[in-house]
Amino acid sequence: PMTNPAEYEFTDAQNEIFTGLVSAMKRSGAVIGITGVILLAYQIVDHLEVSLSDARPMVVGYIDLTVWCLLAVVGLIVGGLLIKATRAFTAVIETEGNDIKHLMDGLTSLRGVFRLIFAASSLGAVLLSLSFVLLVLY
Repeated sequence: PMTNPAEYEFTDAQNEIFTGLVSAMKRSGAVIGITGVILLAYQIVDHLEVSLSDARPMVVGYIDLTVWCLLAVVGLIVGGLLIKATRAFTAVIETEGNDIKHLMDGLTSLRGVFRLIFAASSLGAVLLSLSFVLLVLY
């Protein structure tokens, strides 16, 4: 027999999934916000043409290009991870009789995705910081 949805309470294990997801989302959001501030500073410095050097060595330009290519790869990875996380949620919509399991599978997947997004966005922040330093110094 099906229980009344208004009476359903998540188990401790299910609540732990929510707790992990919330934590991963907060950390990822913070790092992405920091990365946004770095990107804003980068654009301001670039447009104001602030530099501590008179000439930019060619190798610095290649290093900076490599950094931006790696940033693009990080963006592609994050996008792919988010798309992958939708599979279990799609199962909630398209199937019947097992929604709670599909929901919890989706949330577990999403928690893992946000952990990877945190790692990827942390790497992105480091790469963007490196590019910013190259911009200011050269």
